[in-house]
Amino acid sequence: MIDFREIAGRADFWFMRHAESEGNRDGQMQGRQHSRLTEIGRAQARAAGLWLAGRGVTRVLASPLERAAETAALVAAGAGLVAPQPLALLEEIDIGLFTGLSWEQAAARHPAEHAAFQRSSWDAVPGAETAGQLYDRAMGLWRTLLARAAGGERSILCVTHSGFLQWIIKTTVGHRAWMPLFSASGNCCVSHLRVDNHDREGGRTLLAAWDLVNAPTANGLH
Repeated sequence: MIDFREIAGRADFWFMRHAESEGNRDGQMQGRQHSRLTEIGRAQARAAGLWLAGRGVTRVLASPLERAAETAALVAAGAGLVAPQPLALLEEIDIGLFTGLSWEQAAARHPAEHAAFQRSSWDAVPGAETAGQLYDRAMGLWRTLLARAAGGERSILCVTHSGFLQWIIKTTVGHRAWMPLFSASGNCCVSHLRVDNHDREGGRTLLAAWDLVNAPTANGLH
């Protein structure tokens, strides 16, 4: 669980899933596999950049996987921000044996592992990151973000992936299990954690609130 009490005043942490990739379009489970954006994805990323303009973001960090890095570059350009910084902590879950397969291919080629996945999620897939490893990685990300906030970066956007974004959210409340999942998986969907702490009469009042602040529509973002 993340202790946000060390932040004095306001800080904003924004998290965006990458735009539509070729792997998304083709129904692949991508994991750590590189995949370029589709033309629809590039339009989504440009729209997301315009949406973020003027919202106070000062720094963009991105998973170095191609679909996230390309999204982040387009978003930063659209929002008038400096080029994104790559951060390996933001990479997608390593999904091991299922990398690059569709759900149907995984079921046909690896029926026992596919059945076990239905019960235990990625913990049951050979070579995949475990829940414990993902919790620890998300905690490492939060330590990095809190250090940046302490250094004066008070509004940071992280461009990441749907699987790992679940763990970024889970760690803030100390949740270590795969389920439940959160509504944060749409392409270029943005989740926002607002921290606003104030000292009153010698005690700190803490506010840390998650919001799903936009979601993709057929015509872009709203």
